[in-house]
Amino acid sequence: MRCPKCLLCLSALLTLLALKVYIEWTSESRLSKAYQGPRGTPPSPTLVSTEPTLPANLSVRLGQTGPLPSAYWNQQQWRLGTLPGGDCQAWGTAAAAEIPDFASYPEDLRHFLLSAACRSFPQWLPAGEASHVASCSDKDEPYLLLAVKSEPGRFAERQAVRETWGNTAPGIRLLFLLGSPLGQGGPDLGSLVAWESQRYSDLLLWNFIDVPYNRTLKDLLFLAWLGHSCPSVNFILQAQDDAFVNIPALLDHLKALPPTWARSLYLGEIFTQAKPLRKPGRPFYVPGSFFEGGYPAYASGGGYVIAGRLAPWLLQAAARVAPFPFDDVYTGLCFRALGLVPRAHPGFHTAWPADRTMDPCALQGLLLVRPLSPQDNIRLWRQLQDPQLQC
Repeated sequence: MRCPKCLLCLSALLTLLALKVYIEWTSESRLSKAYQGPRGTPPSPTLVSTEPTLPANLSVRLGQTGPLPSAYWNQQQWRLGTLPGGDCQAWGTAAAAEIPDFASYPEDLRHFLLSAACRSFPQWLPAGEASHVASCSDKDEPYLLLAVKSEPGRFAERQAVRETWGNTAPGIRLLFLLGSPLGQGGPDLGSLVAWESQRYSDLLLWNFIDVPYNRTLKDLLFLAWLGHSCPSVNFILQAQDDAFVNIPALLDHLKALPPTWARSLYLGEIFTQAKPLRKPGRPFYVPGSFFEGGYPAYASGGGYVIAGRLAPWLLQAAARVAPFPFDDVYTGLCFRALGLVPRAHPGFHTAWPADRTMDPCALQGLLLVRPLSPQDNIRLWRQLQDPQLQC
């Protein structure tokens, strides 16, 4: 008499187990569909492992599986162990000597290459003053750190961020990343920036010339600062100071992530098949003698989110990835070196059409858009805070 009952119990148990598997599978499917990439691209593939690794030879991971191109970056990456620590100018000196048409490169690119391996710069501080930026403590370690790249003269953009989406709430901290305010051939903004730093205590400044080709320096020096001043932050938003971020929607999204995704997160507007632009005189021009091949999948530098735990891993990768002039492409190279891939989200728009900035309802369901002027940033923020707004 017991066998039929045993079979009935076993059948019920198997049914419940199958139902559990089905529920988890459909839940994962819904999450995957939420990650449809920009312009209809499919979501990034699910990783076999979410733990970063750094193999002894990075060339295969970085896409150099066929005949080695003769371009300088490709050759350097093939031979590179780690970037020089002591004589950091050696890498740039070799580039100038070995690239046959180096003299024809744009001036800014030449300057970048000559000092690209130099990554140790002190903080810029007014004479006799200590840094006004406090370290994170165990009691106020932020859940989300807003790391906004700015330039010394962009006072209005920074103030607009402070008065809108950067107006920090519990668990959120705002920092601006800048180079030296002394400039190169421009006005000395040191006293104004020193006052701003003392007033708001949210400026991280380093003593290097603040030009677009040095944005990678901001990333690397900020990651190093995190390691000793804010090591336990959960997530980091890297954005430009002309971005508008829907903080409540972003927080909701981050808190709903599966833990395995959150541990290796690299989230934004993803470009998967980008290639170097070869037309001299245009932005983002890359000479063929410097780099050959396509770019890795990378998140647009206008704004993306990474998991805080990856900061030391990215620094390790950066020591073994040959310098590249564009900060977002370089970040993509470092993630690829770690064996991690970015995840696309349709709520990131880093080339937002100017004719749509007048419609707050168009931004209500998004996470990040740019570029916006300081005035548009403040106006849209006020409209979105209006309880009478109907979309």
